[in-house]
Amino acid sequence: MALAANDPHYTPPASALQMATDLQRLPLRWAKEGDIILLRDGKIEIKDERLKIRNERLEMKDRQAQPSLISHLQSLISHLSSLISPLPWGWSPLVVRQFREAGVPNECLPTDEEMKAYRDYASRQTAVKLLVRLRDTWPEPFQSGELIGESRWCESEAEVMKAVNEYGDMAMLKAPWSGSGRGVHPVKGRLTDKDTSWIRRILQRQGGVEVEPFYQRIIDFAMEFWAEGGQVRYEGLSLFTTTDGGVYSGNIVASEEEKMRRLSPFVSPKFLSEVREHLLQLLSTSGIPTWYSGPLGIDMMVAKATNVKCKMVNGQWSMVNGQWSMVNGQCSLHPLIEINLRMTMGWVALNL
Repeated sequence: MALAANDPHYTPPASALQMATDLQRLPLRWAKEGDIILLRDGKIEIKDERLKIRNERLEMKDRQAQPSLISHLQSLISHLSSLISPLPWGWSPLVVRQFREAGVPNECLPTDEEMKAYRDYASRQTAVKLLVRLRDTWPEPFQSGELIGESRWCESEAEVMKAVNEYGDMAMLKAPWSGSGRGVHPVKGRLTDKDTSWIRRILQRQGGVEVEPFYQRIIDFAMEFWAEGGQVRYEGLSLFTTTDGGVYSGNIVASEEEKMRRLSPFVSPKFLSEVREHLLQLLSTSGIPTWYSGPLGIDMMVAKATNVKCKMVNGQWSMVNGQWSMVNGQCSLHPLIEINLRMTMGWVALNL
């Protein structure tokens, strides 16, 4: 939401602020020894029990409250600026301002131009473009039906209506910047006044709308990567659940072996490895901002073929007879639904 607003003085909704407060110590799960965690109440936590300043008060609004500590921290930060690497949940102009007010030097923070490049890459338009490139460079599994996936990037109401008509009975409309399944608007058949109002609002505020066909998902998952210097390395799988409306509801914490076991009825480990290697090649030339160092996640899904007889059980499709099989054309893998250039709960699950 802060990235969509693109405003350093943006005020998140109360629910988001409460969540930030509730989970503010979560970074201690993956922080390294000596890392400093900035808390919302003005305190700091340092992951090192031996340090004397652990939990000391750091007033960001009233800098006269603890002048000796603040002076000490700012002096320390100034001398060690070359070693400082801020790692927020996700970057936005608001986060840059908050780091700056906490005393982090400008040379440790992204410039306005770098933030623009980050915001552009974090848009859903990037996933639309990269999906086209994946289809062009690796067409065989799309032709065989093992892989599926298409979408349209629209910048006018007329373009949205045309794309919706092309996709038939049901389509999914997505705002360029949103998270956890929010900013997603399903439409059925003819657009209603409510649909048109949503489209106009998103076009006015964010400049575009992604339109994709509706896929009947069997299982949601993601591949988690680490980006640094414009390159990426693979970190692991993320299995998560969503509501019928596509809103994130939770992650499964398990070993890589267990996660692969849960996926293996739908997609073979060998084919998933091939997908991973093609995505690594694709991402390495996709224009990831070179200054960015942090997690990158790609959301995927296994979806059922339209002609397969099945029933809904506990929010997921189950075959009436037999088992799912890509080889027999009963299900397909969508390899690139969305790119998250930020922390995700999938990344957290990998670090628990």
